[in-house]
Amino acid sequence: MAIVLYVGGSKDGDKGLVPHGFTKSRADTDIGPEIYTERFMELQGLGRVRVMALESLQDEAVKLRTAQLCR
Repeated sequence: MAIVLYVGGSKDGDKGLVPHGFTKSRADTDIGPEIYTERFMELQGLGRVRVMALESLQDEAVKLRTAQLCR
C-alpha cells in the first residue's frame, strides 16, 4: 500500500491508499465515472511525488494543482 494524493475531479486534494502496483482507479459519482491514473512527477522543492490524477488532465495542469495542494 502507498499513500497518494488525488488530483482533479470529486476526489481533488484527498489522500488515500492505493495498493502497490495499481496504476488506475475509478470513482463513481453522480455525474458519472471518473478514471484516475497514476503519475510520478518531479516538483521543485518536493522532489518526486506519486499522484492519482484524472485521466483527462494534461501533465502541466496536474503539476500546477499538485504543487498547490502540497504547499
